[in-house]
Amino acid sequence: MKKILAFLLAACLIAGLTTSAFASAPDLVIAVDADVDTLHPSDYSTTIEINILNQIFDTLVYMNPDGSEEPEPRIAESWEISDDGLDYTFHIRQGIKFHDGSTLTAEDVAFSLEMYQASDYQGANVDGLDTVEAVDENTVVCHLSSPFSPFLLGVSACHIASKAYHDAVSEEEFASNPVGCGPYVFVSRAAGSNVVLKAFEDYYGGAPAIKNLTFKVIPDTTTTAIALQTGEVDFAEIDSSNLVMLERNPAVTIADAPTSSFTYVSMNLEKAPFDSVAFRQAINYAINREELVEICYDGKAEVNSNICARSRFGYSDSQPQYTYDKEKAVALLAEAGIETPYDLGTILVAEKYQNIAVVLQAALADVGLNTTIRTEEFNTYIGSLTSGNYDLCALEMTLEGDTQQLELAFTTPWIGMANNARYSDEEMDALFAAAAVETDNEKRGEIFNQIFTKAQNEAIYAVICNPEMLFAYNASLTVPAFVLEGYYYVNQFAWA
Repeated sequence: MKKILAFLLAACLIAGLTTSAFASAPDLVIAVDADVDTLHPSDYSTTIEINILNQIFDTLVYMNPDGSEEPEPRIAESWEISDDGLDYTFHIRQGIKFHDGSTLTAEDVAFSLEMYQASDYQGANVDGLDTVEAVDENTVVCHLSSPFSPFLLGVSACHIASKAYHDAVSEEEFASNPVGCGPYVFVSRAAGSNVVLKAFEDYYGGAPAIKNLTFKVIPDTTTTAIALQTGEVDFAEIDSSNLVMLERNPAVTIADAPTSSFTYVSMNLEKAPFDSVAFRQAINYAINREELVEICYDGKAEVNSNICARSRFGYSDSQPQYTYDKEKAVALLAEAGIETPYDLGTILVAEKYQNIAVVLQAALADVGLNTTIRTEEFNTYIGSLTSGNYDLCALEMTLEGDTQQLELAFTTPWIGMANNARYSDEEMDALFAAAAVETDNEKRGEIFNQIFTKAQNEAIYAVICNPEMLFAYNASLTVPAFVLEGYYYVNQFAWA
């Protein structure tokens, strides 16, 4: 029924559209499906916040998130790494201006990296960092406590902020009225509605061609698809359910992006019966992943019960996979001491994940586990999740960059942040610590194999799939090929 409606709606819209609806202009409107909670340069937690902050701030270096290419100079025009891998020396490009007109120096870089080091949200980007030293106005040395293989990749995600601005304003002002040195200047935010930016004409990389940029909050995916066709929106990540509608419109371009994101069910391991391995294994076997992918993603996702995507370093076919097996699920429930029917509690979701919750609810009911669904506004939902105020939930997550970033989902220090299962295990903590300092890739791969084998055997999460990331945009807009996780930089866009 959903596809029939999409076809009918597409036909109506195409009939009423002309290319004049997409007249080139110096402005750009990007649809996002949720509001931001913060614009703090180091304390963000959502992909939407990352994509907005990437326009406002810049980084020392740029590195493709999959780590497959050599890093490129940005704020740092060059750098050296000591032979023992403990010291990273960055030479700062001279003459870079912040949006308030002040000049960026090594002191700002040191301040920013220390800010990341203290961040409860993005501290993993500078794992291994001990101290930062501003040697002079244009030289910064990062001293590591031990070698850390993905350090440069992590630094490439760290936004450089103004120390003077931070010291002059309140923490609230610093997080809500950001001042960076990137290609776009923050103008305003209307809560629940939009974030407005404008081009920074003194950007060291050259003034952006697109002068006015608005991130418009549109929670409903179909509304976004319609807005793309009417010209109200120029660019958006889209849901697979709207793909047919948009593909039939020649004034809209469709593109996909590689991603390591995963859709999964998180269980609160601090609560019974989720503290039982046999029970968590039963949940994994109860889920028909192929069916869920077809219903919720229109087939546009790769079934995978492993939190490590197949394309990611550290994945191995030897690591266990969970497949749909109702009989095994029922047997494991009995092993866990569960008599069915059993009231399992509530499935917590944000509105955007409600369809996943409905399919999950039916799958659990089929093995005698009864649940109710609780839907919350996205940022409220994240708060409930990170505080442990839930039984089980469904969501998508991206832990981009080096495979080491997956420690955020498994290790003790990240409980209350990305470790949504609230899982704590000394052996797992030690394995990730060992992977962080191992410089031999083959040995590092062996450690990751131990990690993901253990994670699967213990059924810490019930991972479902790796969804495709799809974008749609005005056909008159030139957009570079998307990198891993679909990160984009609007100063690289241009109207034809």
